[in-house]
Amino acid sequence: MAEGLLREALGPAVRVSSAGLDALVGAPPDPEAMRLMKAHGVDIASHRGRQVTPEMALESDLILVMDARQRAWCVDLVPSACGRIFLLGHWLGSPPPDISDPYGQGPDAFRLAFDAIRQSVTAWVPHLRSEQRPA
Repeated sequence: MAEGLLREALGPAVRVSSAGLDALVGAPPDPEAMRLMKAHGVDIASHRGRQVTPEMALESDLILVMDARQRAWCVDLVPSACGRIFLLGHWLGSPPPDISDPYGQGPDAFRLAFDAIRQSVTAWVPHLRSEQRPA
C-alpha cells in the first residue's frame, strides 16, 4: 500500500519499490489491500511480493520501514545503510509510530494500516519532493 501511495504521489520521476522481510515471494497483494487502494484510485494488482536483499538496500537512496523491528533488521542486514533507513511514520510524531502489519487480521486491521500509511506518505511527500532535481 505504501509503495502504491508513494508512487501515485511522487509520479514517474521517482523510482519507488517495495520488498518485505517475511514476504510471500511472487504473491499478489492481499485482496483487502487491493480493495482499499482501488477505492482511493490506486491499482496495486500487478505488485508481487519479494524479499529485501542487501543489494536492494545498497542501491536505495531511502528505505522506509513500518516498525522499529523492521528498521533494526535492515540495519543489521546492511549497516552502511543505517542513515537511509527511517520509519514510514517518521514525520508523524516523536517517537514515530509503528504501523502494524494487517496481514491475516481482517478488514478493520487493513483500514487502520491504510489510514496510518496514507497519513505517513502525505507527511513524507513534501520532504521527498524537495529532494527532487529537474532533469
